[in-house]
Order: sequence, then C-alpha cells, then structure tokens
Amino acid sequence: MIIKEGSIIPNVGIGSYLLDITKKELLDIIGNNYKETMRKRDSIISVENAKFWIAEDGKVDQIGVTKGFRGTYKNVISIGSTLAEVKERIGNYVEVGDTYEMENEKGICFELEDVDDWEELIAPIEFIYVFRV
Repeated sequence: MIIKEGSIIPNVGIGSYLLDITKKELLDIIGNNYKETMRKRDSIISVENAKFWIAEDGKVDQIGVTKGFRGTYKNVISIGSTLAEVKERIGNYVEVGDTYEMENEKGICFELEDVDDWEELIAPIEFIYVFRV
C-alpha cells in the first residue's frame, strides 16, 4: 500500500490518516498489507511509504511519509523540498535531534535525506512527520 497524497496538518494528520485514531481504525483503513515492529512502549506499523506509531494508549501518536507521497504542508512544502524553502515560505525551524521542527507550529518535523556534500539548507526533505502535541 502506498499513500499518494493529502494535506499535511501538524498535530492532526496526513490526508485521511489522522492522529488519535485507534490501531483498529488504522488497520481498517490500510488493510492487511503492512509490517508491525513491536518496541518496549509502542509499535510502528509500516506500509510502502509511510509509518504509523501506535502509542501505549493504543492510538496513532505519529505519522511519517516519504518518497512517493505528493501531498503538501501549507500547499508549498513536500517531500524533496529543502529547509531553505521552508524558511523562505513558511518560517523558521529549529533542530531537534535528527529532525527539524517548525519554530512557531508544533506537531510537525522534517528529516533530511543523507546526500553527498550534505548541507542543512539544501539537502532534500526525505521524511515529513506529524505528531500529537
């Protein structure tokens, strides 16, 4: 299964995949073609180009999309965009571990592609995540 498009809304969801739905509700939407990785406090359900973190409360806590997803954040930022574009079109960001979060909007972060001659501002965004705040 591949997720092709949809609006990316921080602290809400990506397209028709919403944060706070139950694991059962998620599986009803995505069907049987997924892989689940169990961890100590949560699990991650993976499909071809997306991941869903299921928290201890049994609900979707975070959603991430990658290549093959064509949806946008604020109609301008998508997979393959750069942090330079984020800064120019949306606003400032802050580095948090291996990701970059919007400074003035919680519930979204970006992970950059590991490319040769990596530079923060011009490396393409490889993953976009939304999460509960």
